[in-house]
Amino acid sequence: MLVADKDGWVNNSPQITKEHRSAIEHSSITVVNAVVLHRTSTGSAASVLNAWETKKEGTHFLISEHGKIFQTASLKKQCWHVGKLYSKCRSVSSCSEEDAKLIENILYRKNTSWGKKFRLVTRHELKKDYPLRFPHNHDSLGIEIVGLISETNDVYEIPNKHQLNSLFWLLDEIISTYSISLKNIYAHGKIAHKDRKKSEGAASLKAYSIYKAEQTK
Repeated sequence: MLVADKDGWVNNSPQITKEHRSAIEHSSITVVNAVVLHRTSTGSAASVLNAWETKKEGTHFLISEHGKIFQTASLKKQCWHVGKLYSKCRSVSSCSEEDAKLIENILYRKNTSWGKKFRLVTRHELKKDYPLRFPHNHDSLGIEIVGLISETNDVYEIPNKHQLNSLFWLLDEIISTYSISLKNIYAHGKIAHKDRKKSEGAASLKAYSIYKAEQTK
């Protein structure tokens, strides 16, 4: 279990190094329903940490190419890491007739850019309580893992064993701390609109799912 101080910084684990990046912190976060897994599209943690000195988007944790875990934002602050949401019920074919019609009306609206359509879908989804929708910035923690994406097939490289060991440990601690489960861990590319990154977080989540399944054998 992670133990944080009054300002939201983990202080009970030598595995986590504080690298505060205040630019990526925003409004207070009052509940954690889920964790979203991200990839950096860069080869080093140093470049990400440098970018987060001024960039507004980021995540609470960053796992380096060597498996080192950095906490970059307070657990009491939101990070802008999710973006525009897909409709969860549409993704899993569980929409009510009314909800499906509303979403279809948005997606097939004439003379409207896709960017605006996605924003409208997100606004619609955020009216729902979790888990009827995918998690968003106000109720999830983000974990970024250093990793490059192939320019030929838009697929991220598989996290190395050091990164996976750190990720497994961190997710176990977060699950214990916030009383969530494996079903509350999401790959970013599966829940949010983001160009060229449908595979983002997928390999990390698959590896953790296999790890958890092996634990129950």
